[in-house]
Amino acid sequence: RGWATGLTAGTGEDGEADASTHALFCLQISLSKCGMERWEDVVGVVLSYIGMLKWHFLKGPVEDNENTDGEEVKEGLAPWIHQELKSIAELSYRYADEGDVTDIVEEVAENMAPWYNLPEERILDGSSLLFDDAVDTDTVKSLLFDYFTPENTRVDLMSSLFGRDADFDDDDDVQGEEEKKEEVEDDGTVRLVDADAVDDNPNRNGEDPPLFDREKAPLIEPRFGTKFWVEDLSKDLIQRWIDAAKPQLPSSELALDLPPKNPYIPLKFDLKPLPADDSEHPLLNCSVKVCISVGRKKSWFPAAITKYKTEKKSHRLSLSYEDEGEKWHVLDAPETYDKFAGERETLEVGHEGSFDGGKIKFRVTAVPREGEGIVFNYGDSGHDDDVEDGAAFPPIPPAAPASRLPLLVHDEKSFKLWHLQDRKFKRPLADLRIRFLCEGMNDSALNQACMALFCKLCNDALAETCYLASVCELGSSLYPTDSGFSMRVHGFDHNLLDLAREVLRVVMGFRGREGECDLPKTIKDGRFDACLEVQLRQWSNAGMDASAFSATLRLLCIRPSVMSKFAKLKALEGITVSKFVQVMNKLLKRLSVEAFYHGNVNRKDADEAANIITEALTRHHVGLPKKKLPTKLVLKAKHAIDHHLIVAPTIDPKDPNTAVEVYFQFGKDDNSSDAIRQRVLIDLLEQILHEPLYNQIRTKETFGYEVSCGARWTYGVSGMSFRVVTACKSAEEASTRIDDFLKSFRSE
Repeated sequence: RGWATGLTAGTGEDGEADASTHALFCLQISLSKCGMERWEDVVGVVLSYIGMLKWHFLKGPVEDNENTDGEEVKEGLAPWIHQELKSIAELSYRYADEGDVTDIVEEVAENMAPWYNLPEERILDGSSLLFDDAVDTDTVKSLLFDYFTPENTRVDLMSSLFGRDADFDDDDDVQGEEEKKEEVEDDGTVRLVDADAVDDNPNRNGEDPPLFDREKAPLIEPRFGTKFWVEDLSKDLIQRWIDAAKPQLPSSELALDLPPKNPYIPLKFDLKPLPADDSEHPLLNCSVKVCISVGRKKSWFPAAITKYKTEKKSHRLSLSYEDEGEKWHVLDAPETYDKFAGERETLEVGHEGSFDGGKIKFRVTAVPREGEGIVFNYGDSGHDDDVEDGAAFPPIPPAAPASRLPLLVHDEKSFKLWHLQDRKFKRPLADLRIRFLCEGMNDSALNQACMALFCKLCNDALAETCYLASVCELGSSLYPTDSGFSMRVHGFDHNLLDLAREVLRVVMGFRGREGECDLPKTIKDGRFDACLEVQLRQWSNAGMDASAFSATLRLLCIRPSVMSKFAKLKALEGITVSKFVQVMNKLLKRLSVEAFYHGNVNRKDADEAANIITEALTRHHVGLPKKKLPTKLVLKAKHAIDHHLIVAPTIDPKDPNTAVEVYFQFGKDDNSSDAIRQRVLIDLLEQILHEPLYNQIRTKETFGYEVSCGARWTYGVSGMSFRVVTACKSAEEASTRIDDFLKSFRSE
């Protein structure tokens, strides 16, 4: 129907939505223009879904009521729903990313509150997991039938279609707080209309929406000054909603149903074994001191253990010496290290052993932390103390072996895939990233605008699938770039390629359709207009933030192939389906594809990923030659005594902020030794400058509320920028203050 462009639902975690006295279940729907006109019907559809849930609850699980023979029907929803939620909660908790210590302490303290009533053994996980094997049917019934009702519902409708804050500046026409309270308390079922949203749509057909009396003065929210109206809902509308929420199956035209069983719940969590010629060992990545005979004298030399392999029943370790490169040694008594596997015992500094039948002795001088790479330590207490005190430069660990770098496993028809198996995080997770380079992306703003709309259409078509995957900690994204588009699938590796296959199916459904003028079948009716409306609205609101706008201007000045959002907005206005399909057919005709598969995946998994991508590209795939790839030109700033000045007014005339960004372009970064040195120096300079810049201009002088500096790497060109955002100084004053700070820094 094209009424909505987004939906979220659930109980919030803040004190307002989830308190000791109550909980608020909020359902937020982003409406299109058509949806705004039919907002009453949108609410009706939501209540029809609730009525369907009630009907299924009263009917009970099918498997439990197939042979009742006149006995009382067992009420409740299907047990698999609870089991899915329980298993997903366990997975999310077990493999959650390491959180901030402060947040963890706050969460534990909250879990100790008496109203949670958690036993001591559940203080850590009690708010994250589900523990009962079956759901509390009585509680579910009470929620559905006593609380999820139109009588217990408040509808808030927010849109700039009702006007803007500036339209109601006359204080004489604004009601006071006491009047507002009286009107709200008269009726528990209200409609709240916000006139201060940031949308940029004009009023529909030049007329005011007939939802409230515009002659009636708005109320004012006391804390933020938001203007709104409160209106009673008609009895006929409430009765219509009550009828929709009754236990019944919805009409077939609504196409409502319970969600399917989630196919993306992972079942395999084992870590894939590493290659036999570079596998895992407790001594791997450790720093050791080795006793080697030099003539008649024995000397101790520092080294790092970089690789481990088994060969002809012998256990071999590769040692990287500071001056002599790498050498392989046979480890003596390898069974001694079985106890260090897993978490039974931990290898510690000072452990001693031998190589090559006792000819060479070694002592461990440094052990890497969990997830840390190769460590290197001289094992000299004097030098180590100097390093810790900053009096000596720390030893540089050896470079990672070639087997630890991404390996090109597929290179055919302009499609390349690199693979790297994880050795650091040791979790059953993976990440697949694919970049598509399209011919003609730099030709016009229309091409780049259509690519953005294409990604939005595909994301919209994949919304249901990606939601099922996301609740299983399997994420995906599809987004445009100035040279084409990119996609990413990440999460548990078990079903990751299944999701990637589905995303590619929808994306590649636009290919091979030369001569067609309609959208592929994967795009539902009405979604083109809805997605186009959202895209145009986003671009029309671009540049509202002064800080982001200044950064965008810098990129537009040095990247001529990048089109501004305003240019893309103008190019996309009034576009038809046939014109959009025509542009996409041209852009997707020839592609260059680059992919990277990393994580708990071995070479076999990488080959499978390559096959999936190859099949999705279709057998008629035509590669894009290197000469035809979209250019990534970066303009070189000319050396001049006076800097190049670009001045632009803010988009929002009410924005009091002024943003100034001073950009220094250093040169091309070609990965040479000189370029790498320059990269390091820029990072070092950022670390040196950031604290005094912020302390002087932001803290002491309160010149601006945002003061920062940072390294910039723009498609192979390095630079550095300084930014000040202020509401109390002019652009000239902010620019002069940055120059004065740099002059003072140079003099010191």
